[in-house]
Amino acid sequence: MDKKVIFLGTDNTAAEFLQTLYDNGFNIKAVITQTDKPFGRKGIITPPPVKSLAQKLKIDVYQPESSKDIETLINQIKPDFGIVVAYGRILSKKLLDMIPYGFFNVHFSLLPKYRGADPVRAAVLNGETKTGVTIFKIDEGLDTGSILLSESIEIGSDETSYMLLQRLSVLGRRMIIEAAKKISSGDIKLLPQEGVATYTTKVTIKDTYIDFNMPAEKVYSKIRAFSFDPYSRFIFKHNLKNTMVQITSAKINKSDTSNFPPASISGFEKGTGIFVKCLDTSILIEKVKPEGKKEMSAYDFFINGLKLKKGDSLI
Repeated sequence: MDKKVIFLGTDNTAAEFLQTLYDNGFNIKAVITQTDKPFGRKGIITPPPVKSLAQKLKIDVYQPESSKDIETLINQIKPDFGIVVAYGRILSKKLLDMIPYGFFNVHFSLLPKYRGADPVRAAVLNGETKTGVTIFKIDEGLDTGSILLSESIEIGSDETSYMLLQRLSVLGRRMIIEAAKKISSGDIKLLPQEGVATYTTKVTIKDTYIDFNMPAEKVYSKIRAFSFDPYSRFIFKHNLKNTMVQITSAKINKSDTSNFPPASISGFEKGTGIFVKCLDTSILIEKVKPEGKKEMSAYDFFINGLKLKKGDSLI
């Protein structure tokens, strides 16, 4: 493909899109990504996945620290259009106007719903049954640009945000090939966003805490939404000690009609997990990661290890 493309992205998902564009013969002249960051408990300085892949593919990769630095690069490279996937930085209006066809962003929601930082988690957390991928031309607003392509998928009732993200990534990588072909050929038919706009914000640890006084469906949606770091969690109180426990796997149990108060152990499955009562029915917590420990079976931690029994409260 003769049109020159510049790719902007940072994380593993963005790296998958870069690989797709490369495999399909698009003329990627340069890659822009975030700076190397400390990673893990030891704080080892680590390059973003997109940088590592670009180096492997022998594509020039840059890590500018300001919009002005990006503008300088654009003037040097002179791309025809840009593809942006999970880059993590707002592009200035001056920058958006610098290349002929503009910049196009891949967003994991059906815009204008769930603009912003974390649309996949938001869709699961709010109990949505449908979401999708939107590829739009970036303008000055936050995910407000006109739409080039949009496609929807159903959300499974037990699907976690991690599972959904993988499916959306597969869909998006198929769509990005079609989008890049359209842009390269000048077949750019844009439609304005229609409908009520909603916004998401960057997730904080505070957002992940579970309240077992809520209906089980709400609790389950939160566990499904926070199915990758940061995971959903609660403070476990035992023998006057507080321990933060992350939930890494769970299921809903709609048939629990016991009268235990919320946060009580209403039963267990040997070797599998514990049933924790919510406002109405219960959640089967299968795997947990207690503070300072590795992931393990909730049954092993609470029943085998701490010798808790039916009726005991976790809080």
